[in-house]
Amino acid sequence: MPDAMTLAVGSDVECNGVSAVRPSLSRGMGSTKLDEADVRLLGAWLDHAGTSGIDAVLDLAVRPWNIVGADAILGVFESDKNQASWLIVRGVSGWTVARCSDGFVSDVSICLADILSLIDADVRA
Repeated sequence: MPDAMTLAVGSDVECNGVSAVRPSLSRGMGSTKLDEADVRLLGAWLDHAGTSGIDAVLDLAVRPWNIVGADAILGVFESDKNQASWLIVRGVSGWTVARCSDGFVSDVSICLADILSLIDADVRA
């Protein structure tokens, strides 16, 4: 994992390049511009989503995505997969999620909780 990639929120481990340590929700935000409310929401969601096999949300905004207006790009990882299963993007209009397996992109929502609910529904499907 590249050193520039940081953990946004994790249930069990924080990846910091090559080693794994216990996560801290107040650290690891890297270049993502999430406020404390977003961090708390992601942490609480990940605690519950962990029972469905989701184990980390990584800040991927340091990668040159060439997406105009995106100020947060988060990868949502399942415990049995090496690549993100979903990408959450916050732009000027709000939040959206893309499913990596087939390219589905949700409608824009002003609420991160709505986007996380879409992922929950996708996991249960």
